[in-house]
Amino acid sequence: MTTHQSELIEAARLWAMRVADPAFDAWDELSAWLELSPAHLAAYEAAVEDDEWAAATLAKAQATRDDPHQRRS
Repeated sequence: MTTHQSELIEAARLWAMRVADPAFDAWDELSAWLELSPAHLAAYEAAVEDDEWAAATLAKAQATRDDPHQRRS
């Protein structure tokens, strides 16, 4: 995977997480990002469909909150 591909996947995942927030109101910005390239839409759809990464990210964040040794000072 190239750096560009990994950056695209990360951006798509960040958009998917933001959209999941009930307070999300950046629809114009999301639409503009999606319209920049067909690859953006494909990456976003893949991020929405693949919830394993989200579950892993949330589990890691929860573990960090629960374990004071893993917290940054």
